[in-house]
Amino acid sequence: MFTLKLAWRYAFSKSNRHRSATLVIMFGIAIGMLAIISVLALMNSLQTELLDQVKAIESFHVQVTFPPSDSSVVPIEDYREQLEHIEHVVQVFPYVNTQVMLQNPRADRSSTARLRVIEASVWETENPFSKRTLLWNGTIPQPLEVAISGQMAMKIGANIGDTLQMTLLGAGKTAVLAPSTVTLTISAIFQTGLPEFDNSTIISDVTPLMNIIGPKRVIYGLFLEPNVINRSQSVVSTIANEFPEATIRTWQQVNSAFYSALTLEKVMMYLFLLFMFIILAVNMKNASSRLLFVKQRELAILRALGSPKHITVQVFLLQAVIITLIGETIGIIGSFLLGTYIGPILTWIDSIQSKFSGKSNVLLSYPFTMEIQTGEVIVITCIVLALSVGFTYIGCRHLLRKEPMELMYHE
Repeated sequence: MFTLKLAWRYAFSKSNRHRSATLVIMFGIAIGMLAIISVLALMNSLQTELLDQVKAIESFHVQVTFPPSDSSVVPIEDYREQLEHIEHVVQVFPYVNTQVMLQNPRADRSSTARLRVIEASVWETENPFSKRTLLWNGTIPQPLEVAISGQMAMKIGANIGDTLQMTLLGAGKTAVLAPSTVTLTISAIFQTGLPEFDNSTIISDVTPLMNIIGPKRVIYGLFLEPNVINRSQSVVSTIANEFPEATIRTWQQVNSAFYSALTLEKVMMYLFLLFMFIILAVNMKNASSRLLFVKQRELAILRALGSPKHITVQVFLLQAVIITLIGETIGIIGSFLLGTYIGPILTWIDSIQSKFSGKSNVLLSYPFTMEIQTGEVIVITCIVLALSVGFTYIGCRHLLRKEPMELMYHE
């Protein structure tokens, strides 16, 4: 207990002539913790948001396809009902993705696109797709209607209510595939958080396009319960047992290239974090050396009074632990406050910038959020504490090799 009180006095006593050095080191650690946690939290948030958009809009949580021979015999609704009864499956939406040629006769423009044929209930019910897809204008596509993105509308010069000629390959009678031309009316303009999806995809109701395309190309998109989305092995195993002939792909497999790129980005982020730790370690070493240097007088007095070396080391180690823990606590609290108020803070900074420049900054107006993971905070805290204690111990051992009078002389 005495050792702890002495360590606290050496760190923060008002009569301590080197108190300012302690405070500088403490707030330096706090700023370093704030910077590291904030960078990690922003990257985690951006990656999570992007992956959630991909899972909800592009690939569903799990995709199931059946052999063409079975799809021609078993009705789509029968497969759908069986899949919906599987544990952890919330909703099932049969859909088809196919390439089409769009032509807008009014503007005399044409473009290729990917057609997604899916029933209108995907817009009407509460599910990840409907939560992340906005209909800016118009109504939900009904039979012989189509929803297009704002980018696609500009590409072909179309507006709501325009009539489009769409050519697609459907099931033929004398050939496997045969071109068919369908006239569709634009019912709505939609927007998602995925620019690639918006630039290339149009969405229409199943009637009558599903009959033209045929059931052999139907994919069953499954939305799962939130707690099993990223751990869907049990769902995949159940589907595989009930439907041995089915092809099952999770969202990680469907987006393997994209997921691998994000994983690589995560690795690079940790590499960047490693360099931040190296910089922080060098600064902490210098700070610890400076603090021990200015504390030589106290260390010499302790040794002159007969304090054993291990007690002296304990005092200065406890001092390092106290300073580091307080600095880390301030940094962690600051990062949580920043995560809570990052939106208003960026808005305020944007308003100040716009007063001087007359323009708003797109980056500052982006709705950033911070996803602080407890595990990462604990790891960072332990590493910083270990660095601080380690450098302090090394410095103490170096100074204790000198005699008290030598320390007083150089002080």
